[in-house]
Amino acid sequence: MSTECALDALQALANPARLLIFRTLMRHEPDGLYAGALGERLGMRHTTLSNHLAVLSRAGLICGSREGRNVRYRACVEGMQALLGFLLKDCCEGHPEACVQLQTAETSQAMCECAAEVPAHPRKRSN
Repeated sequence: MSTECALDALQALANPARLLIFRTLMRHEPDGLYAGALGERLGMRHTTLSNHLAVLSRAGLICGSREGRNVRYRACVEGMQALLGFLLKDCCEGHPEACVQLQTAETSQAMCECAAEVPAHPRKRSN
């Protein structure tokens, strides 16, 4: 993964709504969600959701597939793996054995627990 692609992915995930969309789609892997169901689940208007989905898709973090009149969105696990690989590439000064703890079952469990924390509806911002 190039630095430019990594920056695109990180920038896409830096938005709270897009991070919520991505985490929700990760939670629903491998089946994904139809755009309408995703919008209802997150309480987002169609145009807002569509814009966020486009940014995540361009960043290689999600993909959509047309099924009749609907589009089913899925998290692109390979895209996230590429991003994590890019971030960890130079970990521990080129001694990957020192980074083994990043790949342990406990870390995987913690990641799953974090995914389970995804709320059904995003918080509404107060003005």
